[in-house]
Amino acid sequence: MHMSLRVSLLSIALVGGVSTFASAARVPHLKLKASFPAKDSTLTTSPDAVRLWLTEPADLPATRIAVTDAKGASVPVAKLTRGTNASDPVEGRFTAPLTSGRYTVTWKAMSKDGHVVNGTFGFTVRLSGS
Repeated sequence: MHMSLRVSLLSIALVGGVSTFASAARVPHLKLKASFPAKDSTLTTSPDAVRLWLTEPADLPATRIAVTDAKGASVPVAKLTRGTNASDPVEGRFTAPLTSGRYTVTWKAMSKDGHVVNGTFGFTVRLSGS
């Protein structure tokens, strides 16, 4: 193989690899940055809501938050809301105070580019006197 042909093939391979890497690096993927209640936390008062801070604004109509108690019963959560700032969390307010016990949050969100992410985490409410 001629030296110039080898250099050309190597250049094509390198440019293709860099291009693939660059396009993969540019694609933002929605991720959960933080939550309230935090994963595996124990609260001594009933939280008023579940809040999810995401790495980018989620498509609110496609976002879901479901909460279940230790027996698997669904805990009512109001329609999801989000403030006007991109950094504001998605919020699902509880319609009634939580009692002592273990809870599981299951969530799903979709970014503007259609990328869907989901997750599950738990927290505990331990009210005094319970």
